[in-house]
Amino acid sequence: MYKVTTKFILAIILFLLGLYVVLTYKSDDVIESFSGNRCPDMLIQKGDKIFLYNSKLDEVPGVNPIQFDNLEEYSEFIEWQRSHNIRCPLLFLQQSYDVQGKSVYKIKDPNNLQNNLPSELIKPKKSEMQLNSKLLDSNHDDKPFNQNSYPGYDSQNQYIGLNTPLDKLYSMDEVTRKYSPNAMMSNWGGVKYSDKTVEQEVIDKTVNEQIYQKNNR
Repeated sequence: MYKVTTKFILAIILFLLGLYVVLTYKSDDVIESFSGNRCPDMLIQKGDKIFLYNSKLDEVPGVNPIQFDNLEEYSEFIEWQRSHNIRCPLLFLQQSYDVQGKSVYKIKDPNNLQNNLPSELIKPKKSEMQLNSKLLDSNHDDKPFNQNSYPGYDSQNQYIGLNTPLDKLYSMDEVTRKYSPNAMMSNWGGVKYSDKTVEQEVIDKTVNEQIYQKNNR
């Protein structure tokens, strides 16, 4: 009976001690951090450099602020701090310039410097790219009217950057001819070739006009 009573009392004492520890437990008791003026409180990005400031202390070159060449160096420094149970809340600021050319600081997320924009350009797959866009022209939709006429004016620039049948007709020299007289083509034959081609076209046009005039006398 005596042994049972002793065990029961010890169990109650251990329970009360555990309850006391749980009720008085604070996270600050197990996470060590810089206290008072020793903890840096600002991380500022200026251009491609990053500076860790302690606004509560005087600036000392190489000490306050601590300079990092990139975020990787700062991440290594943070890992070292956390390995020593050092955690300091920081305000991350990024230096920029307003429309008047004045230097301003904006609050940023160090893990999201691109404002949710992708860091790399996402290129569409070839299967997702539209290789040829149809040239829609309301002036030519009402058949049989307006056939074989010039395409309508693209006043809203809807076809900039698109490859339309009109573009294909314009770049036909790249496909059908070894050299093109057009300097905008990739197979341009050069200045002399262009001059020679233009002269030949003028001669052909003159000959055709003479033949036409003779046939209509």
